Amino acid sequence: MISDKEIIQAFNISDNEGYKKLIDAYGNYVYTIITSKVNTLACEQDKEECIADIFIETVKECKSHNFTMDSLKAIITVIAKRRATDLFRKLYRKDIHNENIDDYSLELADYDTPENISENKSKKEKLWNEVFKLGKPDSDIIVLQFFYGKTAKEIANLLKMTTASVNKRSLRAREKLKKILIGAEVV
Repeated sequence: MISDKEIIQAFNISDNEGYKKLIDAYGNYVYTIITSKVNTLACEQDKEECIADIFIETVKECKSHNFTMDSLKAIITVIAKRRATDLFRKLYRKDIHNENIDDYSLELADYDTPENISENKSKKEKLWNEVFKLGKPDSDIIVLQFFYGKTAKEIANLLKMTTASVNKRSLRAREKLKKILIGAEVV
């Protein structure tokens, strides 16, 4: 195990050496914190970016105190838990607002042929027509929620409605769309 003292000495030589030692010493630890928090919400790339941000923030914090802290592990733990929570919130919010959009959108063809492209275009047009047939504000809610990734609260502010009514209207509109599209075999 690499000691904190060795890591600090490596940073005195060069940042690259310091980062190598820091990652060798705490890389698995940070990965475990991130994975335990975001579980299946994050892909490996999201986790890796978060881990990189954690190490960068840790080094900034250490440099601001001239590496005079008692424990690098304590600093890394606090920063990692905060970043993991931030990532979880970001991905969870994204997941909630985009859940089931695939149920109502068109599946992509396995390969692009003129027939598939034409068929998909026709299905997309039918989907858009059905969304706009819902009327306002339901069509606005669906478009803002699923195509612009807006939260119910943001939509409520934009449309001068309550968040609860936006959620209710969204649920009802999605149910209507589902029935219409299944009946028309568009889904």
